[in-house]
Amino acid sequence: MKKKITFAGSILVFSLIFLLILSLSSFAKAYQPEISGSMESGDRLYTEPGNWEDDDPLDYYCYDKLWLKYKQKLAVGEYYYFKVQRQEKIYDQSQSYNSLNFETEANYTFYLTEKLRNRFKVLWRDKDYLEAEYATKDYELTRLQYTLQYKLNPIHSYQLILQKQWTNYELDSDSDYQRDRVALKWGWKVNPDLKLDTKIQYDWQRNDNNSGRSDKDGRKIAVKFKYKL
Repeated sequence: MKKKITFAGSILVFSLIFLLILSLSSFAKAYQPEISGSMESGDRLYTEPGNWEDDDPLDYYCYDKLWLKYKQKLAVGEYYYFKVQRQEKIYDQSQSYNSLNFETEANYTFYLTEKLRNRFKVLWRDKDYLEAEYATKDYELTRLQYTLQYKLNPIHSYQLILQKQWTNYELDSDSDYQRDRVALKWGWKVNPDLKLDTKIQYDWQRNDNNSGRSDKDGRKIAVKFKYKL
């Protein structure tokens, strides 16, 4: 394998981050900070239909997932959080999917007025494929997202979402691309029992001139409902 960070090593890194977060809590003493996290480990077995006890399965993988989140409320409707996550997958047969994924995420939300709220979110991801022959698939992703929320009244609310994403391949820069998104959401509380949420979204992806990837454009409209029986 090209490289591998052990589960115990990741716990050490997360512990150091945890101690750093605790040292920052003195900056917002008016509200008590929140720490949350999860440690998860599991596996999945792929077999022929009806042969789940087969000694020669089609494939098998195991995974470890670990995340830690620190959230600090600053005022009514104003808060920030930091989240770090690590996930590793190891396959028996499909070793091209063996990967190590590390993410960090930050969010800052605050009110401009009583009805208008801002949200800034930043996400960074580093994904490494552990088998050396698939190293060209390694990439880093950076995503910036801005959300403007407006609550007109108890019945109607609106959101504008702007997003920019950069994906860079460590050993194959010709495949680098950028992706942009614009979305509008409308929430409508028709009555105390029925709520509708409508979303219109447009995405476009642009690649370098020498890229082997095609440019992409996508449009989406979605309507969700929730009804209390």
